[in-house]
Amino acid sequence: MYSVNFSSKAKKQVQKLEKDIKNAVRDYVRKLETLSSSLDLYNNGGTELVGNLKGLWRFKDKSFKDIRLLGTVENSVLIITILAVEGRASSYKNKDKMAKTARKK
Repeated sequence: MYSVNFSSKAKKQVQKLEKDIKNAVRDYVRKLETLSSSLDLYNNGGTELVGNLKGLWRFKDKSFKDIRLLGTVENSVLIITILAVEGRASSYKNKDKMAKTARKK
C-alpha cells in the first residue's frame, strides 16, 4: 500500500479548490493509498511522464477532470509525494526544475 504525502505548495493549492473538487481529490488520494503496485497506479489514472518531465507522475480522475495531481513515486518504499495540484492548462508548464529534482532522488 502506498503512503501519499502532499508538499506544502500542493496543500495550499488543494485548499484553494472548490469544496466538491477538494472532496473528490481527497477521495481519489484515499483510493491511491489502497493500491499496491505501479500497475495499479496505471489502472487508476496514474501516468509516468516522459521527455523533460521524466521522473514525475500525473494522476487524474473523472471526478476532477480539469485538475491534475503531479508528483513522484518511490516504488522501493511505496510513497507518492504530490508536488502540485493544478488545472490542466497550466499543470505541465515550467515543471522542468521539479522534474530534475524528482530524477535525482
